[in-house]
Amino acid sequence: MKMFGMPISNYGDTSVFQYREDLEIPEVNPNDVLIEIRSTSINPIDLMKREGYGKTVFEKQRKDLFPWILGSDISGVVKDLGSRVKNFNIGDEVWGSTSNPKGGTYSQFSSINQFEIDLKPTNLSFNEAASLPYVGLTTWAALIRWASLRPQDLNNKKVFINAGSGGVGTFAIQLLKNWGAKIATTCSKENHDLVRSLGADVVIDYKAEKFCEKLSNYDLVYDCVGDFAGQQSVSECIGILKNNSSSHYISLNHPFMRTIDKKGLIMGIPSALKKRHEAKKKAKPINLHWSIYRPSSSGLKEIRRMVESNIVRPIIDSIYPLKQLQEAHERVATSHAKGKVVVEVMKHD
Repeated sequence: MKMFGMPISNYGDTSVFQYREDLEIPEVNPNDVLIEIRSTSINPIDLMKREGYGKTVFEKQRKDLFPWILGSDISGVVKDLGSRVKNFNIGDEVWGSTSNPKGGTYSQFSSINQFEIDLKPTNLSFNEAASLPYVGLTTWAALIRWASLRPQDLNNKKVFINAGSGGVGTFAIQLLKNWGAKIATTCSKENHDLVRSLGADVVIDYKAEKFCEKLSNYDLVYDCVGDFAGQQSVSECIGILKNNSSSHYISLNHPFMRTIDKKGLIMGIPSALKKRHEAKKKAKPINLHWSIYRPSSSGLKEIRRMVESNIVRPIIDSIYPLKQLQEAHERVATSHAKGKVVVEVMKHD
C-alpha cells in the first residue's frame, strides 16, 4: 500500500513541491504512532528548510535525501501503534508536532514519536488543532526551557512581543496574558483589533512608529523577527529592557544554524557557539537566549488544557487543500498572514 503526499525533490522555491501518490507509508518503530493526517499547517521554518536551511545538520539525519516530506504540525487519527505505546488507542483523535528530520506532515500518513503527540482538544476541529502545536511549543521552549521562566516570574511584568499578529505572536500574547504579563506588541494597523482582542495592552504600528522610541523599562522581549530584520533591530529590542539580570531577550531567529550551514559541521558548531557566547557577553547583565524549537510532552498537555479552558484560541489566516501547498507556502512568505495558514490533507467535517 502507498500513500499520497507533497514532498520536495530538491531545494528551491515552491515549484519543488510535487503531488505524488506512490510514497512509502513510514514504518512504525516501537515508540511511534502512525497517524492518518487530517490537517497540518505551515511554519516559517518549513519555507527555510525547503530552500536548504539547516541542510548541514538535517541531511546527516536522513538516509535518503529526497523525496523529502516537510511539515511539523499534525492533527489526525491513530491508525497503528508501536509495541511500546501505552497511552493511545487506534481511532484516537490526536494532535502534536514532529521534530523527525526524516519525514514530516505534508502527506497522508506520518509516523510520530508517542511523546510528540497528545489527545486533540475536544473543542477544536482538525483544522484548528493543526494550527497550534508548533507555535505553542516554540513559545513554551523559549520561555521555560531556554529562559527558565515560570508563569509566576512574569506576573505583572512588562513583555514586548516583536511581531504579534503571526502564528507565534498570536499564541504568545494569549499565553503571556494568562500568566499575568502586561503586553506590548508591533503589527500593521489592520491587525491592531486582533492583537488587542487576544490581550495586547500596547499596540504599535511598525510602519508608522518606532517601538524603541515608545517603550522602555521592559522585563522581557520575545523577538519573533530576530536578526532577520538586521542587527539594529536586535539592538533596539535589547535597548528597551531594564538593564539588570532579571531581564531577558529571547530571539527565535539568530545565526546559529546559518553559521553551521556556511562553515560545515566541524568548523560551524564551535563558530556558532562562539558567536552566541559573544552576543551573551555583550548583552550582560541582560540575559540573552537563542531559542530553538524543542518538543515537550508536558507543554503540549498544558496547551491542550488551556485550549479546552478557552484561555487560548487558534487564529487561522486561511485554509488550503494539500494540492495547493505551493500557494500556502507563498501566503506565509508574504509575512502578512494573520495567525496560521492551515493545510487540509484529507477532507473532513
